[in-house]
Amino acid sequence: MEHKDCVFCQISSGLETNSKILKRGEKVFLLPDINPVSRGHALVITREHYQDLSSSSDEALQEAIIFAKDYANSLKEKFPEIKGFNYISNQGAEAKQVVFHFHLHVIPRW
Repeated sequence: MEHKDCVFCQISSGLETNSKILKRGEKVFLLPDINPVSRGHALVITREHYQDLSSSSDEALQEAIIFAKDYANSLKEKFPEIKGFNYISNQGAEAKQVVFHFHLHVIPRW
């Protein structure tokens, strides 16, 4: 279900024509972070609105993890100097969740 005030739902509704999308899947998509903390920082975002990881479907989570792994592996292959990755999903305001639509940060560490 789409939430009209959710920025990720708005992006998801125009997914097929958005040129910034790096990869599209059945349940998730990959998008560069607009405020990256490092070069290559991207978000794996569910197409359907789930508030956080705990409320997401198992199918969406499975695809999200595979997208994160594949993206990290492709970056590591292209840039062998990458030293590691952070995979981050904040849940709840106290945990610093800002957009209340499940997304997984993939952050390369150089």
